[in-house]
Order: sequence, then structure tokens, then C-alpha cells
Amino acid sequence: MDDTSGRNLNRSLICLCAAELVMMVNTTAFNVALPNIAESFEAGTAEQQWVVSSYNLAFAAVVLLAGFLGDRLGHLRTMLAGLGMFVIASAIGLMAGNVPMLLVSRAIMGAGAGVVIPMGQALLGILFRGSELSHAMTTWAIAGTLGVPFGPLVGGALTAMLGWRGIFGFDGVVFLAVIAVIRMNVPQTGASHESRALHVPWASVAMMFAGFTLFSAGLVNAQHGILAANAWVPMAVGIVLATGFVLHDHASRNPLMELGLMKDPSFAACAPALMMLNFSMYGIIFIMPTYLETVLDHGALIGGMMLMPLVVASIVGARMNDWIVSGVGSRGTSLLALGCLAIGMLTIGAAMRLPEGIAGQSTMMAGQIVAGFGLGVGQPAMLTWAMGRVPVERSGAGSSLLTVFRQFGSIIGVGIFGSIQSGLYMTRFHDFAQSAGADPQSAGAAPLDFQRAAGLTGTAGDLIRQTASRAYESAMTGSFTTAATVIVISCGVVALISRKTPQ
Repeated sequence: MDDTSGRNLNRSLICLCAAELVMMVNTTAFNVALPNIAESFEAGTAEQQWVVSSYNLAFAAVVLLAGFLGDRLGHLRTMLAGLGMFVIASAIGLMAGNVPMLLVSRAIMGAGAGVVIPMGQALLGILFRGSELSHAMTTWAIAGTLGVPFGPLVGGALTAMLGWRGIFGFDGVVFLAVIAVIRMNVPQTGASHESRALHVPWASVAMMFAGFTLFSAGLVNAQHGILAANAWVPMAVGIVLATGFVLHDHASRNPLMELGLMKDPSFAACAPALMMLNFSMYGIIFIMPTYLETVLDHGALIGGMMLMPLVVASIVGARMNDWIVSGVGSRGTSLLALGCLAIGMLTIGAAMRLPEGIAGQSTMMAGQIVAGFGLGVGQPAMLTWAMGRVPVERSGAGSSLLTVFRQFGSIIGVGIFGSIQSGLYMTRFHDFAQSAGADPQSAGAAPLDFQRAAGLTGTAGDLIRQTASRAYESAMTGSFTTAATVIVISCGVVALISRKTPQ
């Protein structure tokens, strides 16, 4: 009987990990296609940021609602609904003829991810406890970690063979298969809580979504200057709305968010730590493909392969998680992971200052390895540390609250990296072009400037390409240095919050 139960649990774990894997492949595979999409629709950096941010914003809008519904309707039922959203969104993306239609497709996918990720974590927290939970979270993290950098390989291959629409066709087929295997192998949970009130606090949902949307809009507009009214005003209003949401929800008799969980210092420390993992991951994946594919002219497939050091190091880190946690504890492992991310960011930024060749490529690879190790070792340690403190009956709410912090990390990762990268790129392009005697006006994004250079003959085209390459590399140094600074500050916050937690 125990053997049968163990086999059933293993099948459930494999199916849940399969959902996490294909979803993360979907997320990062799409980023590899951004340069091709930018050329197809003549989209600038701001439009590309919105295509990515639409996913993250929809994710943020539904994630707490997903936990609310999962604890009342059943986590598996809610998860399957989220996976169904991916199938619908894939069909829309396959037919997209403009950027707005693409935005709709990615937003629906983001909503699906906002349901699937917290429900998957909640199911693991219910099906596994104690040491088995650590193993399950490590396996889950490896699946997600594989998906993040493995996505560029899949996206690169599909884009090279079928164009960027091939990614949406692939998604539709794969998610239908995942729905089928999960329905057959994962047991229903949460039935004992179905009697809980299902009155949805729509005011809280609206305030949270509006706050995140306005804050993200300000970050996107900040690429033209943080002091511009269309940058700081939306961010300020977004912060006010987000604060209002927290206060309103905390006072509500039917809260959307279980803020009481933040009273536990271990849970509270994991929130900003997980936020920094997503901040780093999405920031890297957002700006690296343009460098690898456009600046270095490697194409989507080779560009995806050049991110392999990140995936290999992530897998190694996740596999070493149990050993490291047994030596320095969950707190020590989490701080180690954040330190690796900061060092990796600085190293990648430094690589952009080196001349092209073995030295620059080796340094960039070393930065990917260190950052990837931090991503791999950090996620399972942090999730196990936090979810181990959450009562079973609040698994959905606890997982959703952590996922909100992770998703906010994704939003500010794309926003900060994208805005700093774009702003610095245009400034550097202007300066370098003037000193070289070229046209100082940038088209607003590296792919567009390279496209413009392709239409010019002789030295004029070469000069634009060289200027755009130098400008993008210089901007990357600034972006990664800023990111490392943010991570170091967050590491200090995590250390302070968790200073009295047991090792």
C-alpha cells in the first residue's frame, strides 16, 4: 500500500514538474523571438517591454485570486483552468497580425501562469511534508530552472525553422498534452475547504491590478527619463494604489491576501529573496537575446545555445541544494544564492568592457555560471524554507503570496533592465555616433538600428552597426551594475529580517 502510494505521489510530482517545465520554456522561448517580432511589426523597445510586461501584469492580477479560489474550489481544478488559458492564448498568438493582438495573447498566458505556478506549489505543499517536501521542491525547481534557459534553445530552433509563430503552435500542442496527463495522475485536493465563502473581493483585485499596471507603465516610460511626468506620475499613483490595496485587504473580513503569514520571519525573509531571483532571471533573459542575436549576429538558435552555461549551472545548483542547506541552513543558502547573483551580474557587465575575443566570451560565460548557480540553489531552498512554515489549509494563499513577490520581481526586472538599457543605449549611441561622424539619431532600439544599417551601403552602414554594438555593450554594463546593486541591498534586507530565525 505504501509502495502504491509512493508511486502515485511520484507520478503526481512528475506531472506537476512537467507543467512547470513547459510553462517556463514558454516564457523564455518567447523572449528569444523578440528581435524577430520587433522586425516583423517594427516594434521599439517600449513596445517590446509591453509585450513582456503584459504577461507579467496579468500574472500579478490573478495570482492572489488563484490562491483564493484554489483554497475554496480545489487546487487541481483551478490549476487545470490555468493550463487551459495557455491553449486559448496559443491560438490567438498564432493568428496575431499586430502588436495589440500579441499583447492579448501574452496577457492570457500570463493569467494562466498566475494560476498554474501557485497551484502547483500549493499541491506540492499538500501532497508532501517534511523531508519529502524538500525533495519535491528541489525537483520542481530543477524543472523550472531547466525551462528558463532551455526555453531559448526551443525558441531559437522554432524561430529558425518556422518563424516566431511556431512557438505558439508548439505551445498549443504541448499544453493540451500536459492537461491530459495531469488529469489522469494528480489527485484532487482542497475538497474539505469548499464550504468556505466564495465571495470574491473584486475591489482588492482591481486596486492591485491598477497599482501594478501604473507602476509598470512608469517603469517603461522611464527609459526617456525618470523625471519625466509620464514616468514618475504613474509610478507614484501605482505605489499609492498598491498601498491602498494592502490596507484595504488587511482590514477586510474577506481578504484576498493572507498577510498574517508575513509575521513569520522565515516566510517574510523569503519574499524579497524570491523577488530578486525573478528580478535577475527576467532581466537577463530580456536583454541578453538582443546582444547575442543582433549585436553578435549569431541568430536565434545559436543565441539560445550561448545561454547554456546558465542552464547547466542552474541544474548543478539545484542538485547541490540539499547538501548546501544541510551545511549552512536555509538562511545561509538563500544569502549565498543572492551573493552569487550579484557577483554574476557584475561579471557579465564587466565582460562588456573587454575586447571581443576569448577574454570577453570567457568572462561572460563565467558570469552566467555564477548567476545560474545562484538561481538554481536559491529557488528550492527559499520555497522549502517558506512553504514549510505554511499550514496545509492555507497552502494556496501562502503560495500565491510568495508568487506575488516573485512576479513583482519579474515586473521590475523587465522594467528596470529595459528602461536603463534603452535609456543608456540611446545616450551612448548619440555620443559614439557624434564622435565617429555618423548620424547621431537612434531608431530607439538596437534591432531597429541594425535593420536601418542593413539598408545603407558602404561605410555608412558599417558605421551605424559599429556604433549600435558599442552603445548596446556599454548600456549592458550599466544595466548589470545597477542590478547587482539592487540585489546586494536586498540581500542585506533578507539578512536583517531573518537574523533571529533558526538555522
